[in-house]
Amino acid sequence: MGGLMYKDFVAIKGKRICIILLSVIALLCILRVIFPGSMAERMDFVLKDDAGTKINGLDIMFVTAYYSIVLTMVCFIDIWCARLSEADASSARIRNYVSSLPVSANSYVASKYVFITIATYVLISLLSITGIVLAAFTEPGRGLDLIRMCEVLVLPVTSLLILVASVELPLYILLGREKGNLTKVAIALLLVFVLIGFMLFADISWLSEKNEFLVRFINWYMKYQTEITLASYLSPVVDLFIFYLSYRITVFFKARQEA
Repeated sequence: MGGLMYKDFVAIKGKRICIILLSVIALLCILRVIFPGSMAERMDFVLKDDAGTKINGLDIMFVTAYYSIVLTMVCFIDIWCARLSEADASSARIRNYVSSLPVSANSYVASKYVFITIATYVLISLLSITGIVLAAFTEPGRGLDLIRMCEVLVLPVTSLLILVASVELPLYILLGREKGNLTKVAIALLLVFVLIGFMLFADISWLSEKNEFLVRFINWYMKYQTEITLASYLSPVVDLFIFYLSYRITVFFKARQEA
């Protein structure tokens, strides 16, 4: 399985991604140390919202960069799930390599799932470390609240990534990238229709209220912080079960394809 996982690492250009990702995170952390939130006053980076509350613009700038990295890492998992199956299908050399190995459908599928699990864990660990560094040099206020909120939401984000991979890996492994993408689009369209129905028939008057959505979300988070924290610790257990169930289903149909 180690050889299959290394093949997957090469297929997603893992070395290049590691260098770029670590460089960006290191640069962000170094700049945060050089420009702590306490410098906002001297740099004239203190802003005010509609209510007249002071906002540390320097902290918000680094928090925005942090959330951009979080979003990028979430997208990585989706791209990698497709890339893993595409590389095997598009390269005759890789197909010959895999067919020459004494591996079963179980081992082949397991290597994909284990690789995505390890990659998700590494990405989330990097996010947590980055969040700790940024929080240490962020002044109390909205910027620090956003970082703390993201730290609590790390586990739900992990759960979301695992849940997405549970759906995408069977599609790409069993159907290939082209058919898998078509199936994903069909599922996405179904969800869009459900959302449109919700917007048409549900009470969404709260969207027109003057309070900003971000402020309302932070207030909701602070009110139910204990419940959210508890759910964030329990959600990975459920998602890991779904992930394992997805693996068993994929192994079953993959073995039938090769029979």
